[in-house]
Amino acid sequence: MEPYREHLRMVGELYDLRWEWLCDWEATLDDLAEAEARIDGHLQALGRGGEAALAVALIEAAPQEPWTFYALVALACRLHRFSIVRVLLLEVEEHCGEPTDERAAASLRQAVADALVHQLPGDAAELVAEALRDAGPHVVSVLATCVGARGWAVAADDLRDAAGRECADRAAVLRALGQLPGTVPGAVLAEVCCGDPVVARAAAVAALRSGEASVLDRLAHRKRAPWAILPVAMGGGPAMGAWLMEAARGEDPVQALLALGVFGDPRGLEVLVEQLRTEAHAEEAALGLFLITGARLEMEDDAETEAIDERAWTALEGSGISTEPVVWERWLAENGERLRPGQRYRLGRLAGPHTDLDVLSMALPLWLRRCLADEFVIRYGVQWSYEPDLPVVQQREIIDQVRSRLDDPRMRFVEGEWYFQGRLAPIEGAAAPRRSGRPKA
Repeated sequence: MEPYREHLRMVGELYDLRWEWLCDWEATLDDLAEAEARIDGHLQALGRGGEAALAVALIEAAPQEPWTFYALVALACRLHRFSIVRVLLLEVEEHCGEPTDERAAASLRQAVADALVHQLPGDAAELVAEALRDAGPHVVSVLATCVGARGWAVAADDLRDAAGRECADRAAVLRALGQLPGTVPGAVLAEVCCGDPVVARAAAVAALRSGEASVLDRLAHRKRAPWAILPVAMGGGPAMGAWLMEAARGEDPVQALLALGVFGDPRGLEVLVEQLRTEAHAEEAALGLFLITGARLEMEDDAETEAIDERAWTALEGSGISTEPVVWERWLAENGERLRPGQRYRLGRLAGPHTDLDVLSMALPLWLRRCLADEFVIRYGVQWSYEPDLPVVQQREIIDQVRSRLDDPRMRFVEGEWYFQGRLAPIEGAAAPRRSGRPKA
């Protein structure tokens, strides 16, 4: 039994390490792929142990330690024991329903969802749909995450029904709906105006992913809601740049500074440099500058480093992105002329589907790659099952498939332009995209 315990422990340690790497600035996809290969090796060894290994995993599993549930659910999936998975889902529901730390509950839900996404066989969609029909409020988001990430349209009706029930993580359910083509109902659009900013933004992004251009107009009329700004930056046309710059100079500019970077227009650089001088906004402003220019400006010269405010390294630690205004002003004076206002840039290159795919393969934190992956769908109308926390082998397969489709000479996207669902975004206003004559990717 001890060898099985050791394999389980290694699966857990590697799972935690993988999540740590997913969320930082330094780990590459190759690093993640290596960790995932090692997890797979330990799961293979457990799989060879069959029922004996499963029995040990059941004994060792404790909801207070999410990695134990990841290992157990992953093994049960590999052994095609979905009946055990159903029992474990009930345990998750019971544990998360008790008075507990919400962060701990979220970690448990995430671990189980990851195991299902990574390890369930492709023919399990009906089983997940059936489980979704009577899932409790905590398990609904777990199963919804699986359905959305796997692109299981067969469960779309059950997912829509679940969206109308009580849910501990409604944003996750809304996100899953946005991952399946044609599944955004009126109930999702209603959530765009709800009081919870996390839920409202998730609903807006889900609707935009599904092609609901009218949502851009609705968001543009909610200028005082900071959560509305980032979805507009993901799908708005060039006219939205003036609004974003205005918001970035407002009383609560944090979301707008990131949005300016996602939007990609060099006309926002001046505002971003201005906000570097305000300590509370410096990191978001620096990240916005990085997203447009691709410059990190890490200082290697000791004399110069001593002159930089210590606040330059906090949440951006490991990114190499400076928050020192003087450094950015110097860089822009030397390099800014090559960035043409009125065109869309991503990391110093004219933005387009190929550039944006390259960026998704870079060492960036998960939350940022997830934002850029959503934008890719919204901009180019590509319906794909890509998620930046999928196993790397799957990520690369999906990206390669999309890239090969984009190589088709009929897919003529113009670099530097703003698109919405594969059509040129309007010059003025938010909705009614211009027809470009280009097919959707």
